[in-house]
Amino acid sequence: MEKEKKLTTRQLMTISHLINSSSIEEASQSARVSRTTIYKWLKDDCFNAELKDQRDEMIQGALDRLKWAITKATTELIKLMDSTKEETRRLACKDIIEYALRSIELEDIEQRLNKVERIILERKSYR
Repeated sequence: MEKEKKLTTRQLMTISHLINSSSIEEASQSARVSRTTIYKWLKDDCFNAELKDQRDEMIQGALDRLKWAITKATTELIKLMDSTKEETRRLACKDIIEYALRSIELEDIEQRLNKVERIILERKSYR
């Protein structure tokens, strides 16, 4: 990739620290690069593009893990419906109903939005 050729090893390492730190100050200390240098690099399009790509990759990985975990969480929530404790069963049932209703609402909103978008596109094509 061309942008990787333009970035130094030190810049790539700093990007890793930026992604894994809660602040530029923290990243600066852990990467052993001055804040001034990091701010200078943040003005560089190539550096920013690589930072964005690596952040996006990290976020996608986290989302993939959450998608996997939702199956496990759902299974555990359903198991709670069989609890010997009435309060636990009630709360599990309440949560399941709420999540199902939210899901139905979101699907409805998505369908309605798709219809609106289609109508707008059709009107634009008639002009």
